[in-house]
Amino acid sequence: MAFLEQKREYQHAPGIEKILEDVIGGGTVDRSDMAGALFAGKPLDELPPFAPVVKDEATGTYHVVKTARIYEAASAAKYKVGKRHLFTVGDAVTLGGDYTRASDVIKDIDKSDPKFDVITLAATIGAASEGDVLVQAKDKQAAGSAVPKYGSKASEVCLTMSPIDLTVANGSSGLLVMGTVTEAAMLLPVDAALKARTRIHFV
Repeated sequence: MAFLEQKREYQHAPGIEKILEDVIGGGTVDRSDMAGALFAGKPLDELPPFAPVVKDEATGTYHVVKTARIYEAASAAKYKVGKRHLFTVGDAVTLGGDYTRASDVIKDIDKSDPKFDVITLAATIGAASEGDVLVQAKDKQAAGSAVPKYGSKASEVCLTMSPIDLTVANGSSGLLVMGTVTEAAMLLPVDAALKARTRIHFV
């Protein structure tokens, strides 16, 4: 007698319109960066597809470029952001993927509001407009001196092509290098500067 097991599965929206080039054999994504992260207020056990990643040339592994969409204009050390992000206390952030602003460390994240999170930094990193994107940085830096945590300002950004299980050892995923992606299907935001570091067309 056959036994059937019923499981509930979350289906991600299709988002890849065209693949022109991907990383042969895929790539290994370092999950240590997501330790303690909450996605939309819930513990993260799976990294959604279409996450922006950069390669660590020293180890060959890929790291997620954490981002968050600014929910409301701000200029002090508190920034309201959309719920869909992977930031945790201790991460450093800057405004924009061009790294031309200041950067500072997250001191607190208030997730009590159902519409947005409030990220409090050690000090302001400048004025942000609604729709701008907070991007992970290496550490605290003065205005004009922010640097990426991984890679350089010129490092190519790829997108993961499938969900990655974060409950096991570092997971692998197909990585899109060149092609067309439906931006509305992406759960993590990217700004114009991060898009410019890809060879991907966003529609």
